Amino acid sequence: MKSKIRFRHRIEYGAFRGVQALISSIPISWTGAFLSGLLHVVFRVCWPLKRETISRIREVFGEETSIATCRRIARISVWNMVMNFIELFHASKMDQDYLRAHLEGFEEIEKVLRQLIAKHGGVVIALPHMGNWDLAAVTCSAFNIPLMVMARAQNNPLFEGWLRRNRLNVQTIERRHPSSFVRIAHHLKGGGIFAILPDVRHNKPGVSTTVFGKPEVQLGKGLAKFARMANVPILPIAMVRKDASHHKVFLCDPIYPDLDAETADDAVRITQAVWDLFEKRIREMPEQWFWHNRRWILTPLYTKTR
Repeated sequence: MKSKIRFRHRIEYGAFRGVQALISSIPISWTGAFLSGLLHVVFRVCWPLKRETISRIREVFGEETSIATCRRIARISVWNMVMNFIELFHASKMDQDYLRAHLEGFEEIEKVLRQLIAKHGGVVIALPHMGNWDLAAVTCSAFNIPLMVMARAQNNPLFEGWLRRNRLNVQTIERRHPSSFVRIAHHLKGGGIFAILPDVRHNKPGVSTTVFGKPEVQLGKGLAKFARMANVPILPIAMVRKDASHHKVFLCDPIYPDLDAETADDAVRITQAVWDLFEKRIREMPEQWFWHNRRWILTPLYTKTR
């Protein structure tokens, strides 16, 4: 059922499109330099969520981590997230030539993806909130790789429509939709790709995983469930931002479901293996990860957050 478009939705969307038109007319590198300078000031004068971010970074790297280090990690993390939206404004201009020039390592990933699809019928891609994870959607569309994602619908239906169009008609499944699992399974068995970002806390008991040295962190069941349901491999990929418009993609070895193993045991094995690969990359490049996520991965189960 479509949401009703209200007057305030039109006002919000009109303002948004005005900003989008302005930003998309400015080179990405210029916008990136301006935002970088602005955030240097903001994080020294009125750092938003200062206590929360320091607490999270020190929870992972230790209480001895300096304020200066926390500020740098948090500032670059925010800059990277904002730049993700800036690049989305330019998505319609990102053809195959642009992506090959700006996405280091994509040729290898495209080759591996097509090989896995040919052999297994489909692939589950696992990405952490690093670099510009939305480029996965833009890239798959540009190279005619059928991609499906699961996402919560935006409150403003006009913005939701824009977002879907600028993800270039990637198939989007609503969370909690009664037919979501069946549709994803059919998509995977039909030679498609399903992308999931599993590096956030789960609000209900999920798969108990050791995360940043802490046991029994509940990560989502979907990663293993989709792979086992369609009997397809999981391909962990990490993307990092080199500058305002250039990225590098790190490809990991595929992880395969073991249909002879107990479902719960195999889910733990798969989820832990994927997380371990992500954690290694996060510890190496902490500023590339999004530390400000509402669903902070180490928040205890059932705890309310902002």
